[in-house]
Amino acid sequence: MLHFVMNLENGVDLSPTQRVKTAVRRNAECETTWEYHDLAKRLYTFTDIFRDRLIQPVLRPDSPVLPSPVIGFEDFNVRALAYYRLGKNAYGIDDEIILNTKHLDRPMYSILETLLHEQLHLWQQRHGEHPVKRNYHNEEFVGKAESLGLHPFPIVGFHWKPADGLFEELMLEYGIGKPEEIWIVDTEEKREWWQDPETRKAGRSTLSKWQCPECQLNIRVGVQRDIELACLPCTRETGHTVLLVRK
Repeated sequence: MLHFVMNLENGVDLSPTQRVKTAVRRNAECETTWEYHDLAKRLYTFTDIFRDRLIQPVLRPDSPVLPSPVIGFEDFNVRALAYYRLGKNAYGIDDEIILNTKHLDRPMYSILETLLHEQLHLWQQRHGEHPVKRNYHNEEFVGKAESLGLHPFPIVGFHWKPADGLFEELMLEYGIGKPEEIWIVDTEEKREWWQDPETRKAGRSTLSKWQCPECQLNIRVGVQRDIELACLPCTRETGHTVLLVRK
């Protein structure tokens, strides 16, 4: 005979997977001997804030509540800040966000940008009209990010300038301001806006260079075949699609 267990949290029935995710979160928040306890506790709190204030501020009857992620920390490729795992992890759990421990010594403003970025992948895979089959940043993702104040490049996804708009307003409510020093990424440098160009961590690159003919913005893309990349700010400003040119 099968026995079905009902677990209620805030009046909501939890699936077996969600019960596991809730247990993982509670362990992270309570395990004070864990190296990442304080940071994990803070990031979990902000996943709720981001969901309720930015991603899903108005809950429609036909739209279920966005699932909560599980957050972890690993040491991996220096070029990546974090990743959202598509599908289930080794333990059968969905919606895993992993932050790179190589990049935790940066401003909290930037870490929370990264967290929201990865949570938007969760939103797109769960509620978006154009979910992806691999980790890249399509028009739907970039549009959603831009609407919240984040500025990721199409396809490659790294942020070319610090977030503003709704994200910055929310950060100010919690006393988290932009760093005093910001290096805008408008050249072929392989870095994020928060990285000092004199001290950034280096890595080998096989990316090809593309340039916007209107604003001269340069980006590097890890795709060797011919593709079409559009500069969205210039497209909106000119009223026609502005394609980047491969250099």
